[in-house]
Amino acid sequence: MVPTLDRREFLLGSGGIGVAAVTGDVRPEANATRADDPSDDAVAVVSQHGLATDAGLEILEQGGTAADAAVAVACTLSVVEPWFSSALGGGTWALYYEAESEEVTSVDGVGPVGSDATVADYEDRAGDYGMHQSVVPGAWDGWMLWLEEYGELDLEAVLSPAITIAREGYPASPGMVDWLERRVDRIEERTDAAEIYMPDGELVEEGETVSQQDMADTFEALADAYDDERDEGRSEAIQAARDYFYRGSIAEDIVEFSDEQDGYLTLPDFEEFEAEIVDPVSIEYDEGLEVYQNPPNSQGITQLLALNVLKEYDLEGIDPDSADAVHVQAEAIKLAFADRYHHVGDPDRVDVPVADLLDEEYAAEQRDRIEMDEAMEWPIDSGLEETDADHTTTFHVVDADGNGAAVTTSLGAQFQVIGDTGIHLNNRMRMLALEEDDPNRLTPGYKVRHTSNPYLATRDGDPYVLGGNTGVDTQPQGQTQQFVTVAEFGLGAQEAIDSPRFETTAFPSTQYPYDVGNTLEMEREFPDEVVDELEQRGHDVDVGGSYGTANMIVVGEDGTLEVGAESRSEVADGSVVQLDD
Repeated sequence: MVPTLDRREFLLGSGGIGVAAVTGDVRPEANATRADDPSDDAVAVVSQHGLATDAGLEILEQGGTAADAAVAVACTLSVVEPWFSSALGGGTWALYYEAESEEVTSVDGVGPVGSDATVADYEDRAGDYGMHQSVVPGAWDGWMLWLEEYGELDLEAVLSPAITIAREGYPASPGMVDWLERRVDRIEERTDAAEIYMPDGELVEEGETVSQQDMADTFEALADAYDDERDEGRSEAIQAARDYFYRGSIAEDIVEFSDEQDGYLTLPDFEEFEAEIVDPVSIEYDEGLEVYQNPPNSQGITQLLALNVLKEYDLEGIDPDSADAVHVQAEAIKLAFADRYHHVGDPDRVDVPVADLLDEEYAAEQRDRIEMDEAMEWPIDSGLEETDADHTTTFHVVDADGNGAAVTTSLGAQFQVIGDTGIHLNNRMRMLALEEDDPNRLTPGYKVRHTSNPYLATRDGDPYVLGGNTGVDTQPQGQTQQFVTVAEFGLGAQEAIDSPRFETTAFPSTQYPYDVGNTLEMEREFPDEVVDELEQRGHDVDVGGSYGTANMIVVGEDGTLEVGAESRSEVADGSVVQLDD
């Protein structure tokens, strides 16, 4: 049996940042903090795992930027939460606020479908897990772009927390054990995964130590590639780390594994791939209040479409948990998802009418379609002409200079480990459509409509809310609810995260087999009378469950920082810390 270790043994840093260990049951007041005294030296990190939050804080203490810290968090989550995300095997959309320029940018770290894919071949295996569901992992290149554009520290320093935890191990969380049990049949069939998660022939249990030795080796090899070129300059060193992954031995290992497992990836797919820093999409929600999202091929525009409809409603005096509040948000979200279904895909393959979708007049026309006493059901038409054609984690960082990073990065919980690289590879192709006229149709060399879509709101040009919600189609829905809860209902960051969530399924699911539920899923904390009233309006309500996980940072008008960490998780953690001078 593997020895049990307490998280306290893995707190990182030299003691300058005092972050309390989180063990056992976690309540909201225990895993999130607020800075009541605004200071130029205050920083904030919130993520789905305390060890990843600690890693981000350690990097900020060393003088790193929000970008440096975000990469450290992402890589640490790859170690401690490998079923939800991977800086090496997954895809990432993220937003960055640069304080000096007051500019918000988006990074597209999503790779394309492999060149060898065909609709006919994939359709026969669409319901099966395996290498045929993997696209080119784009996250690593995206993170390297952030380090080059916004970072300060060398790669070895940024990767050090993840390498240490991967080498020394970490205690298996209840969430990890739950996912291992869900996927035990796949893990048993995959030798490389079984060596990690079934070292003695049995699944690791809660609290037992899990190590990721091969992943540590891969991170170290990338850091070595960087160091070999560091004398030539930081940009050249970062490019060397990119090349080692996409034009070196890592790409070769992944393609060899893909060939053995009847996947679709080729070496040219890796050699030709480059992530991009692109312009975000945005709306003005209120005077001086701008909400930014990631552009297509991300589904982020879905949240903006819902908020564009909601912003003209007088929501301030409404109870956040009332039937009116739930109904109007659910109906706006339904209209937004109808537009996502009809129009959003890879803009290199289909014409996504972004300007028309976000037009104020179009939002007003959509608003007129909502009836307060009647619920819409699928099919729901778009208001525009047709376009021609949870397995995620979210985290956020604000550094001492006011730079901010809002990140949602994803993998897919299939525990597919690539040989001795330790890389857990994505299964993103399960979110591609097969119908010929669908804007999200599987097409070799083009990108899936990616569900990751963190958001970032500014107030008078300064960061206001950095947030994200996990859970495929839940993401823009939970994010809409949390933003409205803060901006309209006046609740704090932790209160917004703790508030009960709902999810509409009145549209085709992103995942195969693309079912339409036409239900309104609601957490149990909603009052019975609210559920009854919604059913009277025509909602088919299903009570129970938990809808995604979420984290957020809210920046007060006076500069105070407040984090909201997912209270439905035993290991999510957020901290606001005053750095030592």
